[in-house]
Amino acid sequence: MSLMGHGRVVIEPTIAVIEADYCSGCRVCNNLCAYGAISFDDVRSVSEINPALCKGCGTCVAACPSGAAQAQHYRIEQVFAEIEGLLAL
Repeated sequence: MSLMGHGRVVIEPTIAVIEADYCSGCRVCNNLCAYGAISFDDVRSVSEINPALCKGCGTCVAACPSGAAQAQHYRIEQVFAEIEGLLAL
């Protein structure tokens, strides 16, 4: 019996991504992910996020000391622009 032919898998639209060029390999995010979505690539010395497991909670994004973990579709510049807009009201 094949599981692939029975329904769909729904993935959260907003998930975290790690920019490998900025990842320092500190592994802080690996230990914080409650969903086990983050693994460490020993060859490249960077953390990687499995999009099928990520729930987009943002814990890794908030904790990443190098800023390599980002919320997909929301870059830090966009977040700051929204905050500035709210403060201007």
